[in-house]
Amino acid sequence: MIGKPEWFKYRIFGWGISPKTWQGWIYAAIVAFAIGLVTSSTLTAAVKPWVFGIVFGVIILDVIHIMMQMPKKSDERENYHQLLIERNCSFAAVGALTAMALYQAYQNRLLLQDGAVMPFDMSIAVVFFAMLLTKVISTFYVRAKM
Repeated sequence: MIGKPEWFKYRIFGWGISPKTWQGWIYAAIVAFAIGLVTSSTLTAAVKPWVFGIVFGVIILDVIHIMMQMPKKSDERENYHQLLIERNCSFAAVGALTAMALYQAYQNRLLLQDGAVMPFDMSIAVVFFAMLLTKVISTFYVRAKM
């Protein structure tokens, strides 16, 4: 698309990418300028969210495209370390969600006696389902590629 994976590296803190070459820094500056231009423009209140959504959507799609190309451009050790980081983050997310569901179930234990179906916030179940669905789809995709 617009940016190239050679211009970026994996972020050490957080998710995503950060610039590593001058082209990457120019790309980041142009992205910041485009978002600033749209937010400070004098467009009408009805049009501004649409323009912002389109600009932001193009940027997000381009960053996703860059991130999908990164493993092909980075060395094997960097890919392996990134996989370990992502795996550990996933384990921490599952642990935190499980702990919150158990805590909320404990807090709402009286609802269980009244016959409630979900003793914890439904959004936790939705996130668990999204993670499970992503894992299943990714597993099928990887096995099909092997």
